[in-house]
Amino acid sequence: MSSPEGLVLRIDAKVCHVEVDGERRQLPLAGKLFEVKTHEKRPLAVGDRIVLDATGQAIDAVLPRSSQLHRRAASEGEEQAQVLAANLTHVLAVQSVASPPFQPELVDGVLAAAARERIPATLVLSKIDLDPAAAKRWSAVYAHAGVHLVATSTAAGHETTAANAELARLLHENRSVVVGLSGAGKSSLLNRLLPGITLRTGDLNHIRQGRHTTTHTELLPLPGGGHVLDTPGVRNFHLFCVGSQEMQFLFPEIAARLPQCEYRSCLHDGEARCAVQQAVAAGEIPASRFQSYRTMLHDALQAERPGSKAKAPARGGARRRPRR
Repeated sequence: MSSPEGLVLRIDAKVCHVEVDGERRQLPLAGKLFEVKTHEKRPLAVGDRIVLDATGQAIDAVLPRSSQLHRRAASEGEEQAQVLAANLTHVLAVQSVASPPFQPELVDGVLAAAARERIPATLVLSKIDLDPAAAKRWSAVYAHAGVHLVATSTAAGHETTAANAELARLLHENRSVVVGLSGAGKSSLLNRLLPGITLRTGDLNHIRQGRHTTTHTELLPLPGGGHVLDTPGVRNFHLFCVGSQEMQFLFPEIAARLPQCEYRSCLHDGEARCAVQQAVAAGEIPASRFQSYRTMLHDALQAERPGSKAKAPARGGARRRPRR
């Protein structure tokens, strides 16, 4: 007889909340899960599928993941990854156009991490009623990058009924993780789209004092299908273990210009006759996207230097070879 399998819904300091055959259980973690050292900060993540031990009272093993969204663990330098969620089918990057202001580097980090794992992603512009001009401007930036974008408002008199319905459909069709700044309106939006889940929300003054309205990551099964994770607010999203030559392929509008560059290994960082830098100068690639790319590229180059603690992939094609 095979051991029961379960789904990790939430992880606390000492116990793990697991769904087994439709029942929610609180189980301890078997010690052997911590014996094997990996690049991950914790041996389990919300969304993991697990196998129980022979007693049915503890987690014995973690099954292989189909996907994961992770970033560099802020408290552990560059040596470990923080897995926000596993076995996802969709990523929602939520960012307000104002209050707090739009932060393109954070958004681009989340989108790049999703692209690396080949997880479909949607950029959700929230609070568009506060600054319609900014909403239009950022919509144009990400439309150019081929990013699926939904512009929303939950404010009375400004509610975006069609956009909200589209997001509700996506949530019910997927296992989604919601990522964004504290105060971006993640919990408020989910409360409006999914009546009955009653996630905690807070005002911006509490957020400015460093208080998160969501304090842990929990996978919530939705009536009618789908699962959603509302994560605590993130201030940054640094990619973990991405090579410098790989970086541009996480920005489709940049990768598309590579065949036009003079050098096959062009990193678009000061090289002569670089089609990407020419496109940025001509306004054909948004400056904010290029700046995000360069920031992430320099992080990757730093990690590849001899003596770095990061376990980044080795950079290929260091020698610049002309195409002709």
